[in-house]
Amino acid sequence: MNNAQEELLIILMEECAEVAQECSKILRFGNDHDKLEKELGDLQCIIDMMHHRDMVSFNNIFDAADAKYHKLKDFSTHLFPNSNEE
Repeated sequence: MNNAQEELLIILMEECAEVAQECSKILRFGNDHDKLEKELGDLQCIIDMMHHRDMVSFNNIFDAADAKYHKLKDFSTHLFPNSNEE
């Protein structure tokens, strides 16, 4: 692993923590999606940079996101209230 890859991993951790912090602030203090969107944009920037350096694959990320969606659909009654009805 080179210095740039190490730095991207460190920044990725920091950005993930900042997204989590903004989610916590929304739950505690109310709706401020502007700050959340800013932090999500920062996170997306790092993901894009990691993809550019072949550290992650967008195809693998999209596949993982699709799998997560279907997993949530199976067990989240709040996100998908009618998914278990036949």
